Amino acid sequence: MLFRPLVGNTLVVLLVLVSVIIEMGLYKKVFKRAVERQVVDHVRSQEDRNRTDSDLRVLSRDGYITGVYYSNWSPYSPRMHFPHDIDIGKVSHVYYAFFLVDGETGGVKSGDEWSDTGMDLYKGLAVKMRKLEGDESDVGVLPRGCLGEFFYLRHANVSRERDSRNFKVVMCVGGWSNRDEFPRMVRDPSRIDVFVNSCIETMFKYGFDGMELDWEFPEDDGYEPQAYLEVTRRLREKMDELEAQIFGSAKDHPKFHLSVATPAFSEKLKILPIKEMDQYVDIWNMMTYDYYGEWSEKTGYHSNLFDGSQGAQDSFERKHMYASEDNEGLNGDSAIQYMLKDVGIDSHKVCLGMAAYGRGFKHVDAKSFNGRFIDKKFRGVGGASEGEKGMWLYNQLPIKGSQEIFDPEYGSAFCYDAKHKTFVGYDNVDSVRMKAQYVKEKNLAGGFWWESCGDDHNNSSRSLLNAFTEEIRSIKKPDTLMYRQSQVLRFYIEKFGTDGYLSPFMERILQSEEPLD
Repeated sequence: MLFRPLVGNTLVVLLVLVSVIIEMGLYKKVFKRAVERQVVDHVRSQEDRNRTDSDLRVLSRDGYITGVYYSNWSPYSPRMHFPHDIDIGKVSHVYYAFFLVDGETGGVKSGDEWSDTGMDLYKGLAVKMRKLEGDESDVGVLPRGCLGEFFYLRHANVSRERDSRNFKVVMCVGGWSNRDEFPRMVRDPSRIDVFVNSCIETMFKYGFDGMELDWEFPEDDGYEPQAYLEVTRRLREKMDELEAQIFGSAKDHPKFHLSVATPAFSEKLKILPIKEMDQYVDIWNMMTYDYYGEWSEKTGYHSNLFDGSQGAQDSFERKHMYASEDNEGLNGDSAIQYMLKDVGIDSHKVCLGMAAYGRGFKHVDAKSFNGRFIDKKFRGVGGASEGEKGMWLYNQLPIKGSQEIFDPEYGSAFCYDAKHKTFVGYDNVDSVRMKAQYVKEKNLAGGFWWESCGDDHNNSSRSLLNAFTEEIRSIKKPDTLMYRQSQVLRFYIEKFGTDGYLSPFMERILQSEEPLD
């Protein structure tokens, strides 16, 4: 009597194991192939191209840039943020961070080869599409890594929004952690040669629409600022040369993008030969954040638009101030006013930076609370963003048990955790809407965020990108893209051969029955 149930249970277990093995085989042969083929089948798809938010105008020549930085550490835990998670229908520029300067040789190299070009990301994208069809042919053409997926997203319609695939991807070179390599590179003319050539070669090899310089920051030593000007000039010249090689004497063709990640306080702004650099630069991305942090003597909002000296509306027209030892001028408006009024840069070339993260301070005493927690002493900074001291991603805010408050005189939000006496300043949907109004008031080029992984991608009402685009109303999507020109694809294949990083996918696109732009 005891033996019979045991045999029955054993048979059940064996049947389960056999079914699992069969299922695994079927997954590998059928489902896996179908998922892979699904992505290939969406190349140049026109499905749902005519569906869009009727209240949001895209592809407008009179619209505004909406940019996001995407870091190559975003795909890793705990962020787990992938290119296809970005609402690309509402984005005109993706700034890909970072490629790094090798100060010893002058060359440019990947900051993370596995993330950039090695990861297999398209299965997750296919699952997101919720549609599986086709066979396994041509799967190998898809370029791997985050760069591969960004290139794919510019040739496929994976969003219901019209013109979602019309966005630029820009290679960002440098960054704070790479800051010491720029001075080493520019001190040797031969290394500058290598740097410029390496930038252009790398930019084109990986399908970037342009590049951004992020040197944080040149010293006022009589040499580095002029070296920065020289590098900028030579990069533009090399971009022009590459365009001439591709398009010949034709005038009406896409241009490679060149932008500068720009300091947003006058102490560093005054050092740069901005007026001289401007003729070579398309966009000045103002890093109007990180005004306060663990390095500060007292607490403050790190991404405030104004200095709080007057009401928000009056601050639009107030005389701008300059940074000094008592931290005057640490606000976005001062930096923007410096660029527009002091230097005379065209407002349509200046982008306002916003933060998808907060900076906080611990042991901030609330006894002398006067409605704000700024300009107070603190001990320690805490933080919830792994590897980033004193930082919280926006999607981790407000701190549990705290209340989110918007301060309109400064143009910043904050929260305060009374239990742990922790204060965090950050951008929320209210400050972002105010900044969108400011962009329109000042006729700026648009706005951008550092960085995409910090936004709330699960709650549309909390999304910073949504709040900005809803307020700005008109997105300046590029109407022509470099890598949707057949002559660009053919030039690429001729230059890098059939085994180039993007060559197989480009050949697939050229074989498509549907014409390119």
